[in-house]
Amino acid sequence: MAIRISSLVLLLGAYATLVAAQCPQVHVFGARETTVPPGYGTAGSVVSAIQSAFPGATAEAITYPACGGQASCGSVSYANSVIQGVTAVANQVNSFNTQCPNTVLVLVGYSQGGQIFDDAYCGGGDTNEGLSSTAIPISTAAQKKIAAAILMGDPRHIPGLSYNVGTCQASGFAPRPTGFQCPYAANIQSYCDSADPYCCNGSDANTHQGYANEYGSVALTFVKNKVNAMLSGTGGGSPPVSSTTSAPGGGSTGGAGGGGGTAAHYAQCGGIGYTGPTVCASPYTCKVSNAYYSQCL
Repeated sequence: MAIRISSLVLLLGAYATLVAAQCPQVHVFGARETTVPPGYGTAGSVVSAIQSAFPGATAEAITYPACGGQASCGSVSYANSVIQGVTAVANQVNSFNTQCPNTVLVLVGYSQGGQIFDDAYCGGGDTNEGLSSTAIPISTAAQKKIAAAILMGDPRHIPGLSYNVGTCQASGFAPRPTGFQCPYAANIQSYCDSADPYCCNGSDANTHQGYANEYGSVALTFVKNKVNAMLSGTGGGSPPVSSTTSAPGGGSTGGAGGGGGTAAHYAQCGGIGYTGPTVCASPYTCKVSNAYYSQCL
């Protein structure tokens, strides 16, 4: 019996070694826009460019309806499609990370595809579509391996975010709340121009479809820098920290600070060098994202 157990352990060890050896250095997840057939959609050229930049890199498309109520995609409502998409992102990213825990991950989403990556990677919920949970559904382990996220024509766009690229100074049709900050802002670029009617308030649908051509090379450079930094051990994503410490008035604080008053929902409430309010307006609490940024959630 002992010999059989030992043999089984050896076989399992050999299998794990084989699986690890087959894992790529880089893996890209792509998510298509609304009504486009299964695959990468307009994000495809960016996904392919990233694969070409890192020989041996693999990719997979997020499997979700990508629908907005049209019969061609099963008449799934936009809100239901987004919710299914966020769940699919979490399931596929977490599953791959479990199989290949050392592989560096990249997210590339277009339009609704950008929205589901935005919701899954940044958390905060999506009340526009009925997504009430503010938690990041991607596992902590997988969050650490995401080097870059490219969002093109993301309807969650709001002006003033550090990772915005383009001419849009307005909000998309499913905007983040004013003051929202993604915990992984340094790993993201979000492309949106003012003429876009979906991520901005313009009226030219052609603009919405042009980001892969207009910003493809910029996105590739950003991804290459982020991936190379993670591969060399000089960069990477630090997962949000869920623990908090008590602050006067029943709130919590995630870092230095101490200004009077209260911070609104999604506003900053702590971090190194921060001097504003550290107590959140009821019923929210101050959650630590990293040493430099805490947010009322």
